[in-house]
Amino acid sequence: MAIIAQRNWRWCSKCNGLWYAAASANPTGVCPTGGGHTSGGSGDYALYADPDGAFSTTVMAQRNWRWCSKCNGLWYSAASANLTGACPAGNGHTKSGSGDYALFGDSDGNLAD
Repeated sequence: MAIIAQRNWRWCSKCNGLWYAAASANPTGVCPTGGGHTSGGSGDYALYADPDGAFSTTVMAQRNWRWCSKCNGLWYSAASANLTGACPAGNGHTKSGSGDYALFGDSDGNLAD
């Protein structure tokens, strides 16, 4: 079973959002509160992808979370009302270059049974 994790996601204490801190073009991204995001007080978070669909049946995953290369933020790209959301770098978010991330909960505490 292949479960792929991507590290270097950080929490911004200014906007309370997640952003990808390892983007080479703009590692601090664009924070909705102004300037770049800040990683002070943040852990190193990992987002997961499940390319072969083999998460345990107890894993409740919500796919369609995307990285925006304009602001480095994470947004839900399957919202029926507004598929691109409001990007602090202007206009809507873009999913160009993004993976399809899954945020999940695990009802029994065992990701891979």
